[in-house]
Amino acid sequence: MIFMQEYHIDQTLDKLSGPPREQITHYNQWAATGLNKFHTNSNAVVEFVVDGVKTLARLNWNSNFPNRTLIEKNDIANFGGVALSWFVMSVLQDYVYVEQSEIGDGVDYRFMKSIPDEDELNFFIDEHYVEVSGILHETPTNTLENRVRQKHEQIIRGRKSDKPSSVIVTLFSQPKVVKTIHR
Repeated sequence: MIFMQEYHIDQTLDKLSGPPREQITHYNQWAATGLNKFHTNSNAVVEFVVDGVKTLARLNWNSNFPNRTLIEKNDIANFGGVALSWFVMSVLQDYVYVEQSEIGDGVDYRFMKSIPDEDELNFFIDEHYVEVSGILHETPTNTLENRVRQKHEQIIRGRKSDKPSSVIVTLFSQPKVVKTIHR
């Protein structure tokens, strides 16, 4: 028998500050809806490839919510991808705070290892920018590999291209989450 780390996507609720708990829960519900399209019993073995290191882990999620209104496939991939990126950065990478970035930055979120003070300038905060994407299932023109490449190109075109950053893309059908450092 192979020992496999087991996680619950809701661990993000206790690990990540910044957004309200309700927003984290809602994004987790989008992720659960996407994962439920391809996997049963509210769990699956997920391949996490984080900065080149591949691990398999059992991921559990809560499916005990009405999801009749969560039907738009692009929203499922987008918001579900956000939930899994927040999971990777907080649970697997120990970042404790996230803020949304501005349109044009080339990245979606800024993660920090400590919670910034509201009343201080935070010049020396260990921050890491992340561009996020999700794919429900691959097609000949929309593959995980291509999406990762496109997201790196987006960072290059953005205002934060000189900052420490990564791309995180989730493929729900497999399921696989890839995080790669942008260089």
